[in-house]
Amino acid sequence: MNFIYKLFFVFSLIFLVTILFLTAIYFPLVENSTIQKIINIPSGTNAKEIVHILEKNEIIRKNNYLFIILIKLSKLEDKLKFGEYNLSPSLNMLQILNKLARGEIVVYKITIPEGYTSIQIAELLDKKEIVEKESFLKLVKYGEKSWEGYLFPDTYEVPKKYGAENMFKLMLSNYEQVAVDNKLINKAEQTGFTMDEIITLASIIEKEAKFAEEKRQISSVFHNRLKSGMKLQSCATIQYILGKPKEKLEESDLEIESPYNTYLYKGLPPGPICNPGIDSIIAALEPANEDYLYFVLGDNGRHIFSKTYEEHLKNKK
Repeated sequence: MNFIYKLFFVFSLIFLVTILFLTAIYFPLVENSTIQKIINIPSGTNAKEIVHILEKNEIIRKNNYLFIILIKLSKLEDKLKFGEYNLSPSLNMLQILNKLARGEIVVYKITIPEGYTSIQIAELLDKKEIVEKESFLKLVKYGEKSWEGYLFPDTYEVPKKYGAENMFKLMLSNYEQVAVDNKLINKAEQTGFTMDEIITLASIIEKEAKFAEEKRQISSVFHNRLKSGMKLQSCATIQYILGKPKEKLEESDLEIESPYNTYLYKGLPPGPICNPGIDSIIAALEPANEDYLYFVLGDNGRHIFSKTYEEHLKNKK
């Protein structure tokens, strides 16, 4: 009989411990809580440190050894991912562990405006704590190769501390997808320009155009000038040389020695002056069928186009 009692006691103890363990796993710290907290799990944090962070932020109970046991039983000690998590004390331990194991980190929407330079993009991403500015710029300008023009402007959803290399690859990948979807390379070949030249032209159009509907007309001016051997004379290229835009350019600005100075040199500059959006790229590929050679900004913010220099002078007045 003593053996039966002992066996009963052992099974009862196992049953009780199992019930307590399952209860702790499946029942949260606070029932039906609406509290949401952003919890940061730093890179390199081990399982015990993660539990301590969760305890400190009142996501799980204090001295929660069961969570450590659950992590070990699940063999997830080295598989919990760092980053920011949106957690609540209403989550049970199994739900929290699943989030950490799957890496369900918080992502942020960040919009890269059309026409931003790589420096402006790097500064924005750095400000949003997505990348470190200098690390990102080193990837954009690697040796003699610059990826200015190919950092596709769009809205991205990424976590904080995403990293320069990840963000750089994501933006290039986005451009490549857009290029494939819109058959940009095939269209460029039909125009007689390389894709690099089209992106360079698109970047100038992006900076010159105030309204989307003017882009193809502006493109026609530049295409016509290139065909006739005229200088592009784009103020946008001068602003790029200056670095910080001026409200009004001076005559001396137009004489700055630079291969990007389209007032001094014929043809396209050696590379893009910003990162253009798809509308500007399409405009560079498909200019309006016009004979325009000149344009000037009117009082209403829209450009006035002309075919002759005499007309242009009148429009300037």
